[in-house]
Amino acid sequence: MDEPSPRATATAPLSGLRVLELATGVAGPYAGRLLAMLGADVLKVEPAGGDPARRAAVDDATRPGTSPLYLHLNAGKRTAAPSEGELERALDGADVVLDDRVRRQVAGGPLDPARLQARDRPPHLVSVTAWGFEADEPGQLGDELLAQAVCGIMALTGDPDGAPLRFPGWQTQYLTGAYAAVAALAARHADAFQHFDLAWIACGATGVEAPFAAWLQTGQRTAPAGAHPPRLYPTGALPCADGYVVPGTIRIHDWMAQCAIYGREDLIEDSRFRRRGVRAAHVHELWDEIGPWYARHTRREIFDRAVERQWALGMILTAADALDDPHLAARGFLGTVETEAGPVTAAVRPWRTEGIPASPRETPARAEGWRSANRLPAPEAGADRAAPPGGLLAGLRILELTVAWAGPFVGRTLGALGADVVKVESPASYDGWRGPHPVPGQRRAADAPLSYDVAPNWNSLNRNKRHLALDLKRPEGRALLLELVATADALVCNYTSGVLPRLRLTFEDLAAVNPRIVLVQMPALGATGPFREAAGYGTIIEGMGGFAARFGREDEGARVSQTFYPDPVGGVHATLALLAAVAARAHSGRGVAIDLSQQEALWLQLGEAIVAASRDGRDLARLGNREPGLASSGLFPTKDGEWVAVASEADLSRELAAPESRTAGELVAALQRAGGRAERVANFAAAAEDARMRPFLEPVEHPVTGAVTSVRVPLRANGALPDTLRPAPTFDQHSDEVLRDWIACREERVAALRASGVVGGQPGRT
Repeated sequence: MDEPSPRATATAPLSGLRVLELATGVAGPYAGRLLAMLGADVLKVEPAGGDPARRAAVDDATRPGTSPLYLHLNAGKRTAAPSEGELERALDGADVVLDDRVRRQVAGGPLDPARLQARDRPPHLVSVTAWGFEADEPGQLGDELLAQAVCGIMALTGDPDGAPLRFPGWQTQYLTGAYAAVAALAARHADAFQHFDLAWIACGATGVEAPFAAWLQTGQRTAPAGAHPPRLYPTGALPCADGYVVPGTIRIHDWMAQCAIYGREDLIEDSRFRRRGVRAAHVHELWDEIGPWYARHTRREIFDRAVERQWALGMILTAADALDDPHLAARGFLGTVETEAGPVTAAVRPWRTEGIPASPRETPARAEGWRSANRLPAPEAGADRAAPPGGLLAGLRILELTVAWAGPFVGRTLGALGADVVKVESPASYDGWRGPHPVPGQRRAADAPLSYDVAPNWNSLNRNKRHLALDLKRPEGRALLLELVATADALVCNYTSGVLPRLRLTFEDLAAVNPRIVLVQMPALGATGPFREAAGYGTIIEGMGGFAARFGREDEGARVSQTFYPDPVGGVHATLALLAAVAARAHSGRGVAIDLSQQEALWLQLGEAIVAASRDGRDLARLGNREPGLASSGLFPTKDGEWVAVASEADLSRELAAPESRTAGELVAALQRAGGRAERVANFAAAAEDARMRPFLEPVEHPVTGAVTSVRVPLRANGALPDTLRPAPTFDQHSDEVLRDWIACREERVAALRASGVVGGQPGRT
């Protein structure tokens, strides 16, 4: 093969990383797309007839020609159609191989893990399949509905008395692709060959990890929240003059701020609406009071007032809206992609990094070979550190200033891979997901104490970390954090954009004590841009990130899922960005500030809609529970009260004529006998009992709660899932230990810091 000139810039984080992409569809190509965004040299090899994504329908009106899905997934790559001998040489030059076949399909061939491992310089292998590498078959593009049915995604969607609802697009596959990119970078830290086995169903389960963990640890029945959960009302998609907005009413401040904006401060003291629990019984009365105000105002008018008053609220944006959105434009999220049909607008990247350019923006052009220069340096060993127990990322030190889900997700993932992750909390401003909650198994008396260490969501998202209780509002606390920063590799923060400047902990402040520090900020809409001050929860980001415009029944205007799905999406992309920045540091010797937008990360997993809006001048239609392009698809009720998901190219109208006459098991069996593809729609209880899912549910012994089960990090390496290093820490559990390990703090100094209240304490007590 010829040696073409490099396409990635020398300053790109992954310049020199060679990725051989043999996978088709969504998961593998999305991993390649993310790595190409970061500067990797991605060579895409398609099978005879081309990648099926080239012809993929994205809705019922998909026009002839290359699919918007393919155009979105494959920008920034090179393509080749090598002979068998050339493929062998490509394997010799690759650092990572992305593939989507199961073991029986590669056994004895060049992609057999045993054969790859035996090469003089084996590339790491990342396999992405629907059900796992050891399954009988790898899954098809149209199996998305089935994967969502199996992994529990639809356990909380839909209305209490209606059908569950699938997430729009190819969300389990997109999540798997993002995890695959993380695996590709984590593998570089290994001394030997790594084969990562990622299953759509396992990655999809992390998309509902928080509610799934709550069920696993409490056993409390889970039911769909509906479009407008009364306990959080006003919430959901509310109609206004030109579309829909998504208000948040989680905080007391949110309720008081919106009443002021309505010009209805009287509602604050109205006995029907004063408290959240009471409002739930008077939802219709409240809408009668505030609905006319929404009808008089546009989305943007309401949003601007909400930002001014710090009321968490978002607009429901379509892809056409995104093309003209001033915030996305200011952040450089969209760019031009050259296609065979001319230029289109597409997503470029969900993060901003000063001094690091965006990725190439071209679709694949036919080219062959690997360049020989600019090999990505090996990761830094960190030999001068006391390494935590095992794992690919042993020696990597991460500080966390995080709350809720998206931010803690990053440390939980890195911690599972061996990084030493320290969560920093103040007794006065602790992570609200802690609770307090009653201790499981204890009889709840009226005066029984509550615990801040037993909340299921908190315990799931904070496994594999250590804890430092530190008052950052005091000068001594800030100074101590900077001492820790001096020995850290990265700091992760998902506070709103103004918090770090107020604490005088900007990137410039951090870099002054450690020029090699990586800072990851991940507010809802990013730390820069005209909407940077906007507060956002998962439901709000669903609206701003294109999800709500495509989610829900075909006959409704808009809805949000109430699952807070954007949190794990933002978390896995932030994890990737952090690992890429650590790799970039090996080039430059300098740290970098990453400004990741959770809104843009979600848009990236719906990016085919942006391409369609740009190229075809239309928004994609809402499909409900149907798979586009399949003869038979959707959810069907059965006589035992369950639902069956069907996604098949075969016409199954005869078998589906009277689904209510059969049990779910009978219907699935009949459909499979007829050559169809079908699965039961699992609630969390059924998902936990599925043999395909059980390996990814992690039991761990907690000092307060006892044995609890959570959703595991789905990065199976060389046949084994990452070891659980430790349960979620109790508050202040490791403060002394961290100070000794990280900055060699003497006992007398630790005692003095505790005596002064800078270190230690308990939530709510200072």
